[in-house]
Amino acid sequence: MKKLIKIFLLAAALIPTGCKNDQNSDNKQFIESPNGKYTVTLPKDMHTMSGINSSAQIQYANLDKGISFMVIEEDIHEYKKLIDQNIKVFSEAECFDSTKNKNIYGLAGFEFLVIDHLVNHSDNFTIESKQNKDTIINDLKARILEYKEKIKGEKSYVVLCLYESATNFYQVYAMTSQKRIVENKNDMFEMVKSLKIKTN
Repeated sequence: MKKLIKIFLLAAALIPTGCKNDQNSDNKQFIESPNGKYTVTLPKDMHTMSGINSSAQIQYANLDKGISFMVIEEDIHEYKKLIDQNIKVFSEAECFDSTKNKNIYGLAGFEFLVIDHLVNHSDNFTIESKQNKDTIINDLKARILEYKEKIKGEKSYVVLCLYESATNFYQVYAMTSQKRIVENKNDMFEMVKSLKIKTN
């Protein structure tokens, strides 16, 4: 494909660069995107990071807990152009069941680009135990994915929420080591489900 929406690759060493937030509650911080379009809610002990993914508008992590978080915003019209340019890829893909996922311009197609196509075209990236669930979160269509991945020998656990608004798709990731799933899973789900579009 001419363009691939970048997957979440955790840097080997991440250094906190400080914490920036608009409003604090007892244990939470409310982060506004650089373009002012949306907000996410994170634990106070998450700190801004650099180097997680160059496409991300928001990047945070807690090195002590081994959690990383990021948001990637995609223009919905550019995404649909990408689908049109690669419609043959979808029709021939064994991992994309068009009988179940008829709307390739929706979240099913978006998941295919973000995950399945990359898996089938990478020798160093594998996914196992993937589960997905369609739902509505904060008045947005959403698809929550939970999976284990292996990138160049590193084993991670990922919770990914894909959102669809009128103008954008959003990839909201939380990642930790597979050894730390039990202690981090609840926080990860709360973070990825916190995205809200600003209406004013």
